[in-house]
Amino acid sequence: MKTKTILLTLLMTVFCLNGWSMEQQAGRKLVYSISTDGFVNVRKTPNASSKIIGVLATNRKGAVLLSSKGTWWKVRVDNVVGYVHSKYVTLSSKPVKISGLPTVHYVVISTCNSMAEVKQFFYNCPDAFDGSPVYKDIEGGKTVYKICLNCYATLSGAMQLRDSTNKLFGDNYAKIWSTQGLAECVYLSEYPSGEMAIPLTPE
Repeated sequence: MKTKTILLTLLMTVFCLNGWSMEQQAGRKLVYSISTDGFVNVRKTPNASSKIIGVLATNRKGAVLLSSKGTWWKVRVDNVVGYVHSKYVTLSSKPVKISGLPTVHYVVISTCNSMAEVKQFFYNCPDAFDGSPVYKDIEGGKTVYKICLNCYATLSGAMQLRDSTNKLFGDNYAKIWSTQGLAECVYLSEYPSGEMAIPLTPE
């Protein structure tokens, strides 16, 4: 199986930009991914050949259910509205936890204790790192924010990027962080190009 690179681009706003809105928390029917692949594709129209415009990550935030006619359900996550196949989601009043998710390997270039520290990092960082996505994690019982370059479905892919980054910026500048399923993204810059790519895109 080829390395499945997770491309970090605008599309990942499906599960990361600016937190979860109050409208989605209260009084709405929520749809959760139950896919053991770690995510469900969100498509522009209700068919399998339609353009993928987002992803709904397993064991992360739910999506607001807009309609559930047939096998394709219309959902909204933040500002993204699209369709998910009902085979891979479930309607629930509380978060759904799925075991056995694939491991995802992130290449981390900085770990910050607050979003203020994240902002300071971006103010001082090399241009190549500006706007890199930020993921939330718990270390020692405290919330930390990890700024990452990219993430991979295989450890070897992450190691290659880590090693090449360290050659440019010094030993131990970049490190590998592994999670079960996709991590919770809390910030992603909106790239001017508007290019979109899908995490763990099937071959």
